[in-house]
Amino acid sequence: MLIQKTFHLGMKGEIARGKLLNLREYRNELVDVEQATVDAEGVAHFDFHLSYGLRGKVDLVRAPGDNPAQLLFRSRGGNLDVLGVLECFEIKPDLTEIVLTLDYSFISPVARLVDYLSRSMERFIDEQLERIETHFARPITGMRADSTLPAPINGNPRYHEEED
Repeated sequence: MLIQKTFHLGMKGEIARGKLLNLREYRNELVDVEQATVDAEGVAHFDFHLSYGLRGKVDLVRAPGDNPAQLLFRSRGGNLDVLGVLECFEIKPDLTEIVLTLDYSFISPVARLVDYLSRSMERFIDEQLERIETHFARPITGMRADSTLPAPINGNPRYHEEED
């Protein structure tokens, strides 16, 4: 199935890309993820729980690409076949739009059918991206969040205006 998600980080493009590539910076924010590591060879290992008893396990490796604003990746093992691209577009001096495009398929026909009917993977990706976006958008203690930032991917406002 093909999934494309857009979210925003309030920082310069190079910094946003670097923070997203540093899994250690936000892996504790991920929900239902048992393993999220990158080994010495650069292989990212993910093991996670989805709804309806589905479980995802995938090893991702970078694919070669010429555009520095794009990160191409594919699966090398696990119970999912994945091809994807992560693109960073600096739309303002301190605002970067991130576009994640995934084409995935469960190897098991039963898991593929359950995911097709339940959209488990899409809901899981939505939740993880919302948590990542919120993690990087945390205001500095004692300061009010900038309410002009775009809403997170689920359309709900991240911060509410304070009432006088």
